[in-house]
Amino acid sequence: MHQRKFFLHSVLRGAGLSVFGLLLQSNCLQANEVLTVEQAMYHCKTTYPSQFESKKRLACFDSISTPAIEIVTENTAADIHASEKLSAEQLTEEIPTKVGAVAIKKTNADLSFLERKWRLTSEGDWDISDFETYKSNYLLVTNTSNINNTPQSPSRLNTSDRDLDANDIKFQLSLKSELLNNIPLIRDLPYVTSSRLWGAYTQQSYWQIFNANASRPLRENNYEPELILSLGIDNEVDGVKKDYIPRMLNLGLVHQSNGRDNPLSRSWNRLYLEGGFELTDRISLLVRPWWRIPENDREDDNPDIEKFLGYGDMTVRWETESRKTAVSVLLRNNLRSDNKGFAQLSVQQRVFNNPYIKLHLMASTGYGETLLDYNHAQNVLGFGISLGE
Repeated sequence: MHQRKFFLHSVLRGAGLSVFGLLLQSNCLQANEVLTVEQAMYHCKTTYPSQFESKKRLACFDSISTPAIEIVTENTAADIHASEKLSAEQLTEEIPTKVGAVAIKKTNADLSFLERKWRLTSEGDWDISDFETYKSNYLLVTNTSNINNTPQSPSRLNTSDRDLDANDIKFQLSLKSELLNNIPLIRDLPYVTSSRLWGAYTQQSYWQIFNANASRPLRENNYEPELILSLGIDNEVDGVKKDYIPRMLNLGLVHQSNGRDNPLSRSWNRLYLEGGFELTDRISLLVRPWWRIPENDREDDNPDIEKFLGYGDMTVRWETESRKTAVSVLLRNNLRSDNKGFAQLSVQQRVFNNPYIKLHLMASTGYGETLLDYNHAQNVLGFGISLGE
């Protein structure tokens, strides 16, 4: 019999900080097994189930969320393969009898942008009441080079002059929540490392706060709910990441509208497939072709919208090693002989060492700054603050 030593974990509390230590050693190791964040969080939930132990439970969550814990076991390869079929609860119950040693595997600082943003490395422990940022949340002061006072489309003629000001307060609220994870059938597909169904909502608004003559109206609101099936993809070949293999695939259904009455009503529905590629450790590429879901001619507010907004978009994002600065470029094009396009540059700079509040510079040119302006070209420059990546 091999001798094994076990040192049980303890929680040290002081000055509002908690340290969770786990040290287990073994003299004979044959295979490796990873304890996912989901399993670790399940352990905390079952260890401190009472609402009166919420502080202990939170301390447990904080200590095991990152870095991930790699557990070295004494199982044979066949036993490990079988244990992967166990549920999270069964695996958690089995851990005390299988554990041989523990080592640090990967910290959150090592995660790429796509892994952080879409949680591609573990199954997590969230539900519909938990929200996180989707797109950037920002508040900007903007100026446009070409005011669209009389917006219209082929099916919605308009002659009313809105007498707008060139300056706006532009703000965006964008959140997502995990509805399902570890989805049956999908999770067993080859090369799939994670599977999640997200519900997302984005609202972009333009406020004529400087236009006192028109009583400072909200000149445009764009509402955009989405359902997104997100798959983490294994993009490694022989242990080396390949930038031509997507790290993530998203299948989305999105509705976008401005909630206005005719003749200013605009809306459309799309299905899209988005591929996320990690070109380097700090550069990511998102390519998203879409297909517009057809509408009845009588109900179509903007029948020619694809001529201006095209059939997809592409985003390139770069961040510094410290993550204090991030730059992204969004591009659209209709890929037609009567070329119409859109380009947007966004720069985020962390200030005062605060990871949440950032200075935000945004500049755009082309068609589709808003849904109401889908067929109107302009240059827009904005500056302000933002939250989230």
